[in-house]
Amino acid sequence: MTLRFVPAVPADLETLYELNRQLIDAYEDLRPIDYPTVLTWVHRNLEQNLPHFVRVLADGVLVGYYCLRPERESMELDSLFVLPPYQNRGIGTQILEKCLEESDAPVFLYVFRKNTRAAALYQRMGFRVIKEVGATRWIMEHPGPL
Repeated sequence: MTLRFVPAVPADLETLYELNRQLIDAYEDLRPIDYPTVLTWVHRNLEQNLPHFVRVLADGVLVGYYCLRPERESMELDSLFVLPPYQNRGIGTQILEKCLEESDAPVFLYVFRKNTRAAALYQRMGFRVIKEVGATRWIMEHPGPL
């Protein structure tokens, strides 16, 4: 499957917001957080970073998104989404390979600990846990270019 990568457009904002909300609902411990405030922050963050988001297309069909952006001396993989009907087809691996090839610096990301499939993919690709963030997330880092 050949993937094509094109910039996200403003119409993608609500889809990205919904993907983020679903991720939070599935993996975050909602008891100690102010859920409406978190969702407001998520929406604002998406609006600010939309120029860094990329749509992932396979045969002209939208299959996912990612956001790779500079953060100090590193690159942050701020988001990586493969839409449910297209998961388990190697698309996440291809996106990660592209991100790592594009970066001359270490790449880091946040992942929910309970998102074991994502964490396992990142580990297979050479990412290692470098920090625990609260009770629900890890920061994982890849040392640099492939």
